[in-house]
Amino acid sequence: MAGETRGIWAARVARWQRSGLTATAFAAREGLNAGTLSYWKRKLRQADGRVSTVATRPMSFVELVAPVRGGAEARVEIVLPAGYRVRLSEGASGATLRTVLDVLEARR
Repeated sequence: MAGETRGIWAARVARWQRSGLTATAFAAREGLNAGTLSYWKRKLRQADGRVSTVATRPMSFVELVAPVRGGAEARVEIVLPAGYRVRLSEGASGATLRTVLDVLEARR
């Protein structure tokens, strides 16, 4: 990645900040070094007095309450690129999965 332009790194830093992910999670997803990503964030802020990004949205949470089924174990685990883990029990409905994925996708 040596010799890449300031514009490329500014775009990467902007994507990172829009993603809502930590530097480590975003860097892993993009195949970057988390330290280099943080370095460019600081460098761009120092040079420009700011980092060109869109404003971050406040974080919100949605509470999901799973029914208790006498100790049913998760049968399926889905790990999403953004770092979320979704575990479903044997009796989980497709509608429940769609709702969870829709909520997580809306955060992107």
